[in-house]
This record gives sequence, C-alpha cells and structure tokens, in this order.
Amino acid sequence: MRAQPSPDSRVSRIVTSANGTSSYHGRTSALFEDSIPERQQAGDVQPRMPHDWIERGLVAEAARQNQMEQLNYRNGKLDFDGIPPDLGMHLLSLHWNRQHHSFLVTYRPAFMRDMACRGPYFSKLLLNAIYFGAAKFSPRLEVRKDPGDVRTAGWQFRERVRALLGEALDRSDITTIQALLVMTNSLFALGDERSAAWLYSGLAFRMITDLGLHVDLSNSRRFTDEDLEIRRRVFWGAFVVDKIQSLYQGRPVSLKESDALVPIRFLDVFEELEPWTPFAYSESRSDFEVTPAYSTSTFASLCRLSLVMSDILSTIYTERSSDQSPSKLAGERMKLHKKLRDWEESLPSHLKIDATKLRQRQFPPPHVFSLHAMHHVLVILLHRPFVADGHLYSTSRQISVDSFMKCAASASAIVQLLRAYHAAFSIRRAPYLISYATYVAATIHARIAARRSRGSTAHAKLATCLAVFGENQETNSAVRKANVIVESLMKRLGVVVVQRDSAGALRMDQDPRGNDGAGPRRRHSISVSKPVQSPSPLASDRSTSGGPSRMPGLQDGGIAAGVAASSPASDMVDVDGIIRSFLQEGEAAGGRVAPPVAAQVYPQQQPLQQWFPPNSPAPAPASQGHVYSASTLPGQVPMAFGVVGHAPGQGPAGAEAAPAMVASWQQQQSSREYAGLEDPLFGFNGSALDDFSFLGW
Repeated sequence: MRAQPSPDSRVSRIVTSANGTSSYHGRTSALFEDSIPERQQAGDVQPRMPHDWIERGLVAEAARQNQMEQLNYRNGKLDFDGIPPDLGMHLLSLHWNRQHHSFLVTYRPAFMRDMACRGPYFSKLLLNAIYFGAAKFSPRLEVRKDPGDVRTAGWQFRERVRALLGEALDRSDITTIQALLVMTNSLFALGDERSAAWLYSGLAFRMITDLGLHVDLSNSRRFTDEDLEIRRRVFWGAFVVDKIQSLYQGRPVSLKESDALVPIRFLDVFEELEPWTPFAYSESRSDFEVTPAYSTSTFASLCRLSLVMSDILSTIYTERSSDQSPSKLAGERMKLHKKLRDWEESLPSHLKIDATKLRQRQFPPPHVFSLHAMHHVLVILLHRPFVADGHLYSTSRQISVDSFMKCAASASAIVQLLRAYHAAFSIRRAPYLISYATYVAATIHARIAARRSRGSTAHAKLATCLAVFGENQETNSAVRKANVIVESLMKRLGVVVVQRDSAGALRMDQDPRGNDGAGPRRRHSISVSKPVQSPSPLASDRSTSGGPSRMPGLQDGGIAAGVAASSPASDMVDVDGIIRSFLQEGEAAGGRVAPPVAAQVYPQQQPLQQWFPPNSPAPAPASQGHVYSASTLPGQVPMAFGVVGHAPGQGPAGAEAAPAMVASWQQQQSSREYAGLEDPLFGFNGSALDDFSFLGW
C-alpha cells in the first residue's frame, strides 16, 4: 500500500460547514482555502490504534449488535416502515443471507442498531431498497402484485423508493448511496430497467465524491472506527458495482483508481467465520454442509479483481483501443494477463475451489463461486478481442492461438463452476453474474462445437449453458437475450445440440468422454493433494508457440467431482480451424478480414445489399463488441459484407482463394438472416441490440 500523504501535500480537503455537513473539495476549489494554513484544532489529527486493536473493537460491537437484533425485534423497537414485522424481518434475513455478501455495501451492525434508535446509518429509503432487492427471492406471495408472476415481486417497495428518493437527493448521505447501489443491482437484473440502474449508480458515485468517500481519512478524529469501516466498504462496493455495470452496459467506468486513495482493508471480520447456510436459496441441497461465510476475504479479493477489470476495460474496450499499434496491444495483453495470474495466485487457500471437497459435496458459499466466475469472464474478455473476429485482431498466429486457448480453458472452467453451483444451490435463482458468465462461455463452446462431431465435450458444455439459460430466466429476464444470441450463433455455425432435460445437462458428475467416435479417451486423474482453481487458463502460457495446426487441448482441471479432466473440445482441438471459423463468421457479418499474406488483394464488389432488421435504420460503423466495421490494421485490406477479394490476374477464376478471405456468395446469402446479430461480450446488456424486435424480445 502506498504511503499516506502528509496534510500539506494533499490535493483535497474535507470541508465542514457551519451546520456540520462535510463535503470534499480539491485545491482548485475556492472552498479549499489554499491561502490559509491547515486550521487543525489541537487533537484534530491523531494516530490511530493498531489495526488489530481496531479489529477487536469492531468485532466485539458486531457480536453485541447481533445479539441485540432479536431483542429489539421482540420488544418492537425496529422500524419496518409500516409493513408487518414478520414480513420485514423475513426480507431482511433474505438480504443478509444473499445480496449482502456480494458487495458488502450494507453494514449490518450499524443498520440494525440504528433501525431501533433512528440513528444515522438507517433510513427508510435504504430499508425499502433492501426490501425490493430481496422480494424476488421470497416465496411469500404478498410481496407480489401478481401472485403468479415473480417479476412483480417488490413492486410496492419500488414505489416507496421512488417517493422517498425525491426527498433524499437534496443532500449527499451514506444511506442514500447504499440505497442507490442496492437498487442498481436489483433493477439491472430485470432487463428493462437498465437506464434506471445506470442513473441510480451515477447518482451514488456523485455522492461518494461529494462526501469524500474516495479518500482515506483514518488519521482524522472526525470519524470513528465504525465510520471509517463503513466509508471503506461503501466506496469499494461502489467501485465494484461501477466496473460490473460498465462491463454489462458497454460504457466507460466512472470511478478510477487514480482518483481514489482508500485501502482495501476491512477490519470488522465478524462475518468472515460466521456459519453460513443457504437460507435464501430455497432450492439448495437439503444436506448442505454449513460453511464459514468468508464474506470479508471474498469481498477484498473481489475488490482487487475489480482493479484488474478496470484496467482491462480502460485498455482493451475503449473507443481508441484499436488505434494502438499491434505490438503495443500485444504488450498490454501480456501485462494484463500477468495481473490476472498474480491475482489468482494470491487468493487465500480457503477461497480456492477444492475438487476434493466438491467430490464430498462440501461446497463454498455462492459468492465464492461468483468470484471465480468473474475471474474466468475477465480472462475471456481480455483474450477474445485478439482472436480472429475480435476488434484487436492482428495477423499474428501465435497471439490468436494463445488467446483462443486461454478463452477455451476459461469457458470450460465456467461450465464446471455452473454444474457445481447447480448441485449446491440450484441455478434457477442464481445471480445475474452467473448468467453472464454462462453467455460468455457459450460463445466459445459454440465455436468449438462447430468443429467437432455431435456428442463431443464441447456439445455437452454448450448443452449445460443452454440449460442454465432455461432455468435462470424467471428471476433474470435479461437471460432471454443471451439465449437468443447463442442459439442464433449456433444456427449460423451449424451446431446442433440434442435437447435433454436440464437436470442431465447440469449434472455435476457427467462422463466427459466426448471423443467424437475416435475411440476411448484416456482419463486423467484429479490431484486431490491440493486445491485446484477450476482450471487455470493462466498457467497455459507455455502452450502457445507456433506449432502444428492440431494442438493438444488444454485440460479442464478437476472441479467436477469424480470427473476425469477433459480438454476444451475432446482430446485434440483443431485450433486453426476454429480460429478460421471466427474469421469466416466475421466476414459474413461485415467484419474486417486479414487476407493471405502472400496475396496482394483487390476487393471486388458483388451485387449484394447489406441486410438490416425490419424498420430499423442502417447502423453506424460499430466498434468493439458489435458489428465490426471495415477499418483495417496495418497490412490489411478493407473488406465489407458482399466484398470478395481475388488475387491479381485470377479474377473470378481464382475463386479458390475466396474462402480464405470471405464467405462465398451462397454462404453470404444463407447467413444474411443473422448477419446483423453479433455476440458481444462488452456491453452485451447495452441498448445496441434492443432494435432486434424480430427476435420476439
């Protein structure tokens, strides 16, 4: 951790007004009072107690407030804002068991204490935001407007939030920030509330800056140890939410590491070893073995991972990322790859996925699964743009092969996580992050399956992804879009997955011998002497030298209990063939194309008009993640939909060169129906695909 700046070197100050309200101002502000020395009263700045002493005090207070909850409830001291106390306590219990562990935005000891005494860390706005987020996981029908439609759950709490929010926007307050962040996560999963989620989070980020939550004030007497703990948790919870929202919606991040100075240090570890059972997961295993919650360490690891996510988004997925030279991009790719690898290696042992425990049906809490799912999503997000249809694709075969193999390994790891998650908790009520990871993995498995015969492991993994979509649509309606995109991609690639029941596709102990009729597979034993990380694509750096077209597949690691390890697509993967399929698909959709190195190519226009969805304007040239324009990299020739290149002197007679560059006329005609439909990763839940009304969304 970097050294804390001295008061004289700070570029900002927290200014306290006459009415006691604090606000953040930098040196350019007149309120900074730059001409006046720091007017610190005697004793205003003091050294803090050692962290272990602060930790003991916070843990002791958390334990005491945990006991006081039930006492205050029985004595009728808790303010449930007019709803029956048993219903209010039920919804709060769901929140503390489920959403709370995802980001630790809410701080239970202070909230429940102040709920009984009308203190500053409780507000009815935050209470109703919690009610709204928890309602869709409640089996109680009185929280629904339509008892038969879970999507109407919490409607009355949403209306109450709207009413209370108007009064709360006149001043910044920590409980308002918490309420806005809770609402952001809850609204986004609905699918049709993206704008509200984006605006709510934006308001929260503005308030964070206004209150100075993005700077560390641990040496100030102005804040208690509890105040500082809450400020740190709220800031880092918002930082994570910002990155995830930017990823889903395909928009720039708002909170940047360079603008903040808050340590990833959470000293109240009371919840870390608290026994956790899946109370809020009604379809979980009845024999689920109690596990420590591991809340604090999981959240700290997620915060560190979000720093890497921020670097990936700001380097790979910006409007000008493709302006960089291929060599610079390759260097950035390796630096970001190392950051992901370092993060993975630094995980504490209790947060690593242990195949032995999974085999014994000893599962970690769901937020640990989500942590690993996000890690593998980021591996794919980093490397997918460097494969043939990516917006940062270069002509380097080594880079394309390396990036594809890492994508394939992470896609396989995600499927194994999905199967284990379903075995423990049921995928039906999984958070949206799990669904997004499923979509990201499916886009890779579909392309691998296109090069394998039916019955391969790639087909089985794709079937698992489709089963997740089918099961998870009830509470996350945005999943329907993912399902349509993947099925359209499968149709375009000619991939057919034999439909089977969801239970079979999601079964954890599936036989991985999908050998495409090539004889019995060799089974690889799973090491049980140490935890494994399902599997690590980051350990595959050595597998990317330019070798033969058919390369040994990366092993899947041993996350599935009792399952032999398998490669991304059976024993051998036709890597070059798969990469060519990315390229051919990009050509059919109007993507840029790298011509054969030996050929000087001149484009020739064919009599074909580009097809767009009915009643929709022709889209502007798109950048990363959507329909790629015909812009070029060095050494490439612009190619567009309906353009076929011929080598000089060959003309139409040289048609044998065309398949390496662009789909044939017949292929283009057959794929026109899907030409405008891409499978974006960054910004998948943005508005870019909303005009595809013909898909029946």
